[in-house]
Amino acid sequence: MANVRDKTVAVTGGAGLIGSYLCDELVGAGAKVIVVDDFSKGRRENLKQIADQVIIREGNLEIAEFAHDALADAQMVFHLASRAYGVGYAAGRHYDILQHNERITNAVLDAVCVHKPEHVLITSSSCVYADDGPDTVPELPLFEGDPEAVNWGYGWAKRFLEQKALIAGRESGIPMTIVRPFNIYGERYNWMGEFSQAIPMLVKRVMDGADPVVIWGSGKQRRSYVHASDCAQMMALLVASGHSNGAINIGTEETICMTDLVALICRLGGLDPVLQTDTSRPEGRFVKSADMSRFRAIVPDFAFRVSLEQGLDKMIGWYRQTF
Repeated sequence: MANVRDKTVAVTGGAGLIGSYLCDELVGAGAKVIVVDDFSKGRRENLKQIADQVIIREGNLEIAEFAHDALADAQMVFHLASRAYGVGYAAGRHYDILQHNERITNAVLDAVCVHKPEHVLITSSSCVYADDGPDTVPELPLFEGDPEAVNWGYGWAKRFLEQKALIAGRESGIPMTIVRPFNIYGERYNWMGEFSQAIPMLVKRVMDGADPVVIWGSGKQRRSYVHASDCAQMMALLVASGHSNGAINIGTEETICMTDLVALICRLGGLDPVLQTDTSRPEGRFVKSADMSRFRAIVPDFAFRVSLEQGLDKMIGWYRQTF
């Protein structure tokens, strides 16, 4: 990551789950880091270990003037800011989610096109993929079918972000690295109550002593999970490689079914509740994992640092500190 040493690097959403780990990576590599965040989901606590080594610019990236000023001196930009919650939030809010993220997209890309940094990373999402695709998803074309149904509005927002970034990059000459993360979790998660994402929601249910623990859907649906620190490292390494030729998945081919995931949380937490499924609740696509062939071709020496078991153990520690 010598490409960031002594560079001024802005991270939008830099106090968030992934963003804060990315800031750790960048500071460790010698970058001068600017954290751009409104702290609606990000937390200052996530930056405590590097607080004296970063500049914080607090504000709303939906506002064009703020985005312009916040990114003015950045030589590189990692754009992670968005608003995403668990699947329980999206129902009836798809248009609002789309519009919120569109306002951020427009303001950030407009600022980037004016300031012309050396390189920009754009964070999309695996939600851009249709539900009827292959179980292990390669980097499919952007507009095949509808995005993931349970995150319909968010998926469209990310599709628009990708397409606008491609056009902006081609016309401005700015290299754009576009990444599509799959199911990222970690102990820096900011609890969002009933709208929280799957792993923090499940950890809280188990550790709160729920018995039975109710799993949404059939419980047989399979997901791949990547710890946020590994996701951040993967983003940084892709930019270090100079890649700007098409979107890249960030995830893993390995999957676990939801019932086994909850059973593992129970074991790590020292609890033994009854596990029940509720097929009236949404479960999303049945299998969702990432084909990582393209990533491995670009970064062949990458190795995950946090296993799922280690990451869930960290999440139990998160629960004990948070509740």
